[in-house]
Amino acid sequence: MKSLVTRRQALAAASALALAPLTANAAEQEQVGMQLILAADVSGSVNATRYRTQQDGYLEALGDSRVLNVIRELDPPVLAISFIAWAREQDVMVPWMRVHDAQTMDAFRNRLKNAERPRIGINTFISKALLFCDAQFDREFSGGRKVIDVSGDGDDNQGIAGLRDVRDALVRKGIVINGLPIIVKPPEPIFPPQPPEGLDVYYRRHVVGGDGHVTIESIGFDNFKQAILQKLLLEIG
Repeated sequence: MKSLVTRRQALAAASALALAPLTANAAEQEQVGMQLILAADVSGSVNATRYRTQQDGYLEALGDSRVLNVIRELDPPVLAISFIAWAREQDVMVPWMRVHDAQTMDAFRNRLKNAERPRIGINTFISKALLFCDAQFDREFSGGRKVIDVSGDGDDNQGIAGLRDVRDALVRKGIVINGLPIIVKPPEPIFPPQPPEGLDVYYRRHVVGGDGHVTIESIGFDNFKQAILQKLLLEIG
């Protein structure tokens, strides 16, 4: 039996997070130009080959010199970045790190490269992932834009009502949610099937939001590197 999040539960959880006190004194935290969470789908539809392709795409895109160029344009020119895996549950694969040059970016990439894939279920629970990500902001750094970068290959197994409530609550707090839906087309198999309207349309309707939000679809996993690079340049720049 599926575990369902009702509309009332989603609103209650989002409201609790909105009213929760900061976990640390903001005055003691370093001010950054942006707080960015990369949230990657590791549910059952993401097999070992797809997972490796996805992770390699993140590693290569983050190593592109153009990403560092747009980080230098932040005010201040410092990016706080974390990597979170999600499925039925969530796991912090790389905790918050300060990135401002090639050396610090390589340190982040090495942490991600050496992190093991977490075993956190086979379901695709996007709303729970968004709530988890929301609770991570302002823990280590403060200031700047707060962005959740969600990539995935399926819709929320719990339905759209709770998902849209969570999305809207986070947007009201000033958080930007960007999307990278991975479009899997025949003969490539995927189960459960992607939504009939197209996963890119689904993300635009129910997942992304906030000022200047973007959705960049990846046609299959092999195009993931180019898609994530394009999105990183748009959302940081």
